[in-house]
Amino acid sequence: MQRYAVSKFNRLFLVIGFMLSSLILYSQDFNYLPAINQDTIIRHMYYTLSYSEQHEQPKWVAYELKPEMLYKVVERKNNFREDPFVLTASATYDDYSSDPNYDAGHMLCSRNMQFSCEAMDETFFMSNMSPQHKDLNRIRWAHLESLERSMVERNGSLYVVCGPVLKNITKTIGITNQISVPNYYFKVILEYDSLSTKGIGFLMPNEKCSLPLESYVVSVDSIESFTNIDFFPSLPDEIEKQIEANVDTINWSFKKPRSNYGYEKEAVKCTF
Repeated sequence: MQRYAVSKFNRLFLVIGFMLSSLILYSQDFNYLPAINQDTIIRHMYYTLSYSEQHEQPKWVAYELKPEMLYKVVERKNNFREDPFVLTASATYDDYSSDPNYDAGHMLCSRNMQFSCEAMDETFFMSNMSPQHKDLNRIRWAHLESLERSMVERNGSLYVVCGPVLKNITKTIGITNQISVPNYYFKVILEYDSLSTKGIGFLMPNEKCSLPLESYVVSVDSIESFTNIDFFPSLPDEIEKQIEANVDTINWSFKKPRSNYGYEKEAVKCTF
């Protein structure tokens, strides 16, 4: 009886130890950035980007979106401006006025950062912008951003990498700077914690997109091949292969996103 009690206690101790080690493992900062290579990397407080001087826009923008960041605490206040961290100088907001069909489209949208004035304001650096057709930026891409927030509410913290596809460029806009107009945009979303690991990719043409969001789901592998970007290289190889090879619409909910996440106070105006 005594040996059995000790053995049972040891097994319980091992199980608890494994659970604690798993929690510690996943509580550590996960390097969710794509492979950097020779990229020009700009690190802001809430997002990181790779800037392409050739195309005058980000190659990719990466960030972590947490449930507590969903609350709309502050009102949006436009403050489009050049990014002082881009040593070669980023594009200007005036460059986008040369063609009214294209918006200065946020890659990390301002709504995702409206939990504080500082977080929201830094999304208006021009290094976070890309020339999205107005019918994409204001409709289906905006729907994807809204769905992204609902995915965070349902699943917990998510890692996101998004950006333009900077290949086969045939059009530019601009006044002082010539900004490449991408033909496609991508967004890759990863859940990686002790309970679940899954990923999903979206690829949209830079035009009016009339189909449901599910129609633009593609494998992460296909986006990697299309963009030459290696997403989430810090994942264990087997997990990376598994989640990047699948076109996953089953493990994610596409229910109509909502805008209220439980924050009932009136949003305040930022003073700067």
